[in-house]
Amino acid sequence: MIDWYSIIFNALWIIGLGFEVAGLSFADYVANQQKRPFRKVLGTSPCGLMIDLGFMLFCLGWTGLAGGWERIIWGMLTLIFMVRTWQKRKIRDT
Repeated sequence: MIDWYSIIFNALWIIGLGFEVAGLSFADYVANQQKRPFRKVLGTSPCGLMIDLGFMLFCLGWTGLAGGWERIIWGMLTLIFMVRTWQKRKIRDT
């Protein structure tokens, strides 16, 4: 029997890691192209938005897989990165 609940939440954290790798890779590419420090580029809106979205998905996936007190901690981390993603999206839209 397929455990769809587990598949969905495992897919979420794996997709989140994909966003992390993509965001870091894009930041590295931009830093090399513009001859700017990696840390400065990492704070820019597109890179930061992608990384925060990745962290949010990663934490959401682990919220669904964890149990007990771990679920509370992962849930709080999910909310923190959800707010950060929302704030960076709002900044990017203006």
